[in-house]
Amino acid sequence: MKKLNLPKLRISLPFTLLIATLYALDFGKVFAPTFAAVIIHELSHIIATRACGGSISSVDVRIFGIRVDVPELKLMSYKREIIIAAAGPLAGILTAGIAAVTARYYDIPNIDYFIGINIVISAINLIPVYPLDGGRIVLSLALSLFSLNFASALCKCITFIAIFGLLLLCTVFALSGILNPSLVIFSLYIAMCGIRFRAPF
Repeated sequence: MKKLNLPKLRISLPFTLLIATLYALDFGKVFAPTFAAVIIHELSHIIATRACGGSISSVDVRIFGIRVDVPELKLMSYKREIIIAAAGPLAGILTAGIAAVTARYYDIPNIDYFIGINIVISAINLIPVYPLDGGRIVLSLALSLFSLNFASALCKCITFIAIFGLLLLCTVFALSGILNPSLVIFSLYIAMCGIRFRAPF
């Protein structure tokens, strides 16, 4: 009988504490739909990876996201890398659409939030900053069209424009008296990712 090789799962302590806190508080009954949306997003990446001939050696769950290790990723074509990166956001948008149609016929608690959180997660991940899905798509597309050095420089330029846009948005909200702590924290996290950007080749 062939042995089933399951990926190694590592869950960080900060993530565990965050999940436990959110579950205890339940934040207006939004914990379950948020968790479901995240699972749909990540499962879509995993399914796309397997469909493109890749394998999952480990899944590292951190407080700011989930890192999936795919040993064959560097050997894959840029087209397959784009498919894998785009799978999560596309699944979120498709799920939101199906949920919106379902909401027309059935009264399901928190379905509006479920629709919204799927759209938000998809939109966030499409921001062109590596290692977000949008950044991975831009990098793979640039590498397929341009030389290695130019592609790297182009991605850095796009990354800094995206970071500037997010920080500008935070400033506009602050000047308007609408300071959104979540947006500030998220923007700082994205900024740190962008500053530490190193092309994975």
